[in-house]
Amino acid sequence: MSAIDSSASAQSGITALFIRRPVLAFVVNTLIAVAGIAAFFGVEIRELPDVDRPVITVRADYPGASAESIDREVTAILEGAVSRVSGVKSISSSSSFGSSRVTVEFGDSADLDTAASDMRDAVGRVSNQLPDDIEAPRIIKADADAQAVVRLAVTSDRMSVQDMTVLVEDQIVDTFAAVQGVADVQVYGDRDKIFRIDINQAKLASLGLTIANVRSALASMSFDAPAGSLTSSTQDLIVRATATVATPEEFENLIINRRVRLGDIATVTLGADLNESQLRANGQTGIGLGIVRQAQSNT
Repeated sequence: MSAIDSSASAQSGITALFIRRPVLAFVVNTLIAVAGIAAFFGVEIRELPDVDRPVITVRADYPGASAESIDREVTAILEGAVSRVSGVKSISSSSSFGSSRVTVEFGDSADLDTAASDMRDAVGRVSNQLPDDIEAPRIIKADADAQAVVRLAVTSDRMSVQDMTVLVEDQIVDTFAAVQGVADVQVYGDRDKIFRIDINQAKLASLGLTIANVRSALASMSFDAPAGSLTSSTQDLIVRATATVATPEEFENLIINRRVRLGDIATVTLGADLNESQLRANGQTGIGLGIVRQAQSNT
């Protein structure tokens, strides 16, 4: 009975204290509420437990290059660059046809934003050692094999897939990529507009030309180069010489040699590129988007 009496006495004492001092009761309840709100907003929202590693991936695309060339001319250089970044725990890489991926894992205490900035600087310092035709390496704050947490589809009744591709790549991707916590925006089912050149091999041979001659002419048809400057008493103007080809007719007027145009040996058409994937949503052809979250970010 004494234990029960002492427990009841303690409870009544606390209750009596709050009754006698309402300001104290208000302050205590306010502190509890503030602590609860702070804890609520501080808790990470995850579908799964936190098992993420602080990982950053460097991806570089080199269209048309073999896996051996990618490994020798791209992957090895990128690995050497990122290995000098502070806090690196391990490095793994893969080289495939036309693509290089270097995955860098950092220590648990590493700040991904700082690490990504350091890696971007490191890659920038070796950019002059990479092949001229390679696309700019991308820094992705996620594992190379990370899966999208959100998938979206873009469809239209009025726009072609090629026009939707321009819209997605020029506007939508950049908008999603700027959202905090987004590491990468994957695009699939896109179809770029390309020029197709169908060469008549018989005509080419009869004129004593080869595919190499055509390739050389195509490589030199579009350029942007400095051409000096114009100076007056009031201003200085930098002059650049440009030459671009935008229509099939302009392609066909390209000079292969002194007496042969491209149109004499080939037919040029403008159409959609062939892609490895095609998306259909609700019966309509469209373009898919996959949102990949950053390592250690909320879903």
